[in-house]
Amino acid sequence: MIATPGGNVQAEYWVGNNFVSVKRTDNTFLAMMTNLHKGVGLSIGWVLLIDTFAGSIVLLSLTGVLLWTELNKRRTAGVVIVSVSLIAAIVCGLI
Repeated sequence: MIATPGGNVQAEYWVGNNFVSVKRTDNTFLAMMTNLHKGVGLSIGWVLLIDTFAGSIVLLSLTGVLLWTELNKRRTAGVVIVSVSLIAAIVCGLI
């Protein structure tokens, strides 16, 4: 079986038969995006590059929030309350 984010190819052979059956499946756009998210069919280099990019985006957003609050106590408290509420809602399965 050969898997790529856009689809897969599966070859099947039974001992004693004189033929091989090959099935090709193309994925929908949503399935392709899911496979890209999971790293299906990607080399380790691409996975490391994507993970590095994702980590840098998270770090950029965290430092952006710190710059926006300017370490002002009222804004920082508001950001903390909203963040904790969102995390609690996600963990409890409300969102």
